[in-house]
Formats: sequence, structure tokens, C-alpha cells
Amino acid sequence: MKKRAIALLCLVLVFACVLTACGGGGKKDLSNSKYVGTWKAVSMSLMDESAPFEDEVLLVLNADGTAVFSSASDGEDSKCTWEETGDGLKLKGDAKMTFTDDGDGLKSKILGVELHFEKIS
Repeated sequence: MKKRAIALLCLVLVFACVLTACGGGGKKDLSNSKYVGTWKAVSMSLMDESAPFEDEVLLVLNADGTAVFSSASDGEDSKCTWEETGDGLKLKGDAKMTFTDDGDGLKSKILGVELHFEKIS
């Protein structure tokens, strides 16, 4: 079940990155935001099961409001803009992903699968 869920999630991420590239440039000053930096997907949850995330998915949030969402499985980088929300942040552009701060990192739900991100730099 876990391998099937991981394969499904990887396919969804590849599909999302290729077909819904983010757009625009932000040019905001978010240099004081705790979210600025590089975040890596480290685990995933589907229903009551969780597993380490095996694909390298990175989210780089820049202080000027721009971001890069990348997946090693497709080799594509999606350039986005981002902004803080009351409980985390959201990517703006065609992807429109929302991330919630859970105190230990960020999480985002894609088609029912929840990805957990940790800040690596």
C-alpha cells in the first residue's frame, strides 16, 4: 500500500509541476519571514498511514517573494510567488498550493495526500 501511495504521489507531483507551472515575479520584502529558505518534503500521509517521502521535492522561498518548487523525478523547476497567511503560506500562480505551519514544519495536501516539509537551510 505504501509503495503504491508513494508512486501515486510522485505521479501527481510530476503532473502538477509540468502542467501547472507557477508564474510571475513577486518583488516583496519577506526577509524577516521565518519561512525564507529551502524546505524539503520528508514524509507523506495518506488516510491513517504515513511513510518517508522518497522523491526529492524542494521548495525554495526567497525574501523577494519568489519561490521555486522542484521535483527530482521530473527535473522541472516551477517558478512561483509566495506570501504569508495567518497559518502558513501560499504559493501563487497556476499551482496555487497552500502550506500550513504545524510547529515542526510545513504541510500541504495534494489530492488527499499530505506532504510534510522540513526546513533544511
